[in-house]
Amino acid sequence: MQPTTLQATGTVVSLDQEAERERLSVTDQIALRDADLRKSMSDTMLRIFRRANFVTLLALGALVILDECNIRHGLIQPNDRIIDHQVFIALLGATTVQVGTIAIIMAQYLFPGSRR
Repeated sequence: MQPTTLQATGTVVSLDQEAERERLSVTDQIALRDADLRKSMSDTMLRIFRRANFVTLLALGALVILDECNIRHGLIQPNDRIIDHQVFIALLGATTVQVGTIAIIMAQYLFPGSRR
């Protein structure tokens, strides 16, 4: 058997060359990564928001069931409910403020502009 000789040549690869090969400038690639990060962050915030509201709705449902059971068994009067109109108004107001605040925070994060 004859020994085979291998030859290798190397080329220096730069970030600019790779970006040009991909037809995107470094600035465009950074902007794309930034957009991916912003999307990931907004998805995470929405997931947390949904879970928190789901837990709140479960707790509210449990309290309504508890109220109904207590009234049925004669332990409380209908006007002694835990969940009454004031609680509903408070939850409605808090939810409105919460949704508005999250929307403003996400809009400022996703669409940064000049601050006043």
